[in-house]
Amino acid sequence: MQFRKRSAIALRNLHSGFLIALISLNVSQVDAQGTAADGIISLKKEKIALPNAKSYYLLDLLDMRSGKSQILGTINVHGKSVSLQTGRPLNREVYDHWKLSTRGPTEGALPLEILIDEFGVSERKITPNKIAGEMRIKFTFQWTRGDKKLFLINYITSTNYTRPEQAFDHESVIRRLVDGGIRHFDQWIGQNDGKNPLLARNVTLVFTESDYPNQKDTVYYDQGKKLTWYDFQGNTTRPSTKYAAAVFSSMAYEGNSRMSASGIQVVISLKVFMVRNMSWGKAEARNAYTLAHEQTHFDITRIMAERFKERLKKMDLSIEDYDSQIQYEFLDAFREMNDEQKKYDGETRHGLDTSAQATWTERVNAEITRIYQGS
Repeated sequence: MQFRKRSAIALRNLHSGFLIALISLNVSQVDAQGTAADGIISLKKEKIALPNAKSYYLLDLLDMRSGKSQILGTINVHGKSVSLQTGRPLNREVYDHWKLSTRGPTEGALPLEILIDEFGVSERKITPNKIAGEMRIKFTFQWTRGDKKLFLINYITSTNYTRPEQAFDHESVIRRLVDGGIRHFDQWIGQNDGKNPLLARNVTLVFTESDYPNQKDTVYYDQGKKLTWYDFQGNTTRPSTKYAAAVFSSMAYEGNSRMSASGIQVVISLKVFMVRNMSWGKAEARNAYTLAHEQTHFDITRIMAERFKERLKKMDLSIEDYDSQIQYEFLDAFREMNDEQKKYDGETRHGLDTSAQATWTERVNAEITRIYQGS
C-alpha cells in the first residue's frame, strides 16, 4: 500500500481561535476488517483520553452541511462506486461517540456546541488495482452565553491516501480524524480556561477594604478618626451664605477585572472622602456641635457607599455588560446620596433643630456601627 504524504502543519491563533491541521495518517496501520458492502458504517464506541473533560460538556452537535445528513461521500467497494454513509444522522453518530468520553452537565462546566461544517469522503480509481482517496472534516466549537453565540475555535483536518482495490476499513480512519477534533478542543480549553474571557461563565464581585492614606487636600473616611476643624480649609469669607459651615464629601469606586477559575472576577474598592479646600467653617461657628453636624454628613456618605455595595451584591451581572451595569448603579447611588444629604439638612434645619439632629445622629451612628461590625 502506498501513501501520498502531506506535510503536517498546525497554525494556531489564540485570539481568533483558528486551527488548521493537515494530517497524514498511516493507513497501513488501520484495521483490515473492511467497510460493509452497502457502504454503511457506525463509529466504534471507545473511550478517548480527554484530560480536561470536567471543564465542558456536549450540549449539542449540529450538522450544517447541505444535503442528506447521513451521507459522507463516495467510496470504492469491490470495484463498485458506493455511497458511504452512517446508519443514523451523522451528528447523532458523532455526538454519541464523543459522549462516551465526556461528562454530563455540571455546575461551572461550559455547555459546548459543535457544528459539523464539512465532512467528506471521496475515492477514485487511478489504476486497475489502485484507489486514491481523500477525507476532509471541519468542526466549529462554540457556546452560547446569554443570547450571544461565541466562536471558540475551528478544527480542520484532511488526509489523502492511496490503497489497493480491496477491503478497507474507512470507519477506523474516519474515527481517528473525528477524535482528533475533540482532543484538540480538550487541549485548547485546558490551555485557555481561567485565562481567556471568551470562556467566562459568570461574574463575581470582590470588594476590598483599601486603607487609603490621607493626602494634602483629601481625607478618606476612617471610622476611628473623626473630622477636625483643621480639615475645613476652604474660604470662610462667604458673605452670601447664611450657613455656619459645610463639608464637601463624596464617594467613588475603583474597579478592575481578572479571570479566575471559570469566570470574570471584578475587584471593587470603594472610596469615601472629603475635600479640605472645598470644606469650610466660619470662625464663630467652629464648635463641637457644628463639627458633629458636619461629621454626620460624612457618615451619611459612608452609609450610601455601603448601600451601593449591597445592591451590587444582589445584582445578576451580565458578562457582556457588567461594567455598564455597575456604572449605572453607582450613578443611581450617587443621586440617592445627594437626596439623603438634602433630607438630613432639611429635617434638622442644618442642625438648628437640636431634637431632629439628635435623632439623625443616633440613627446614623447605629448604621455606621452595623457596617463595621458586619451585623
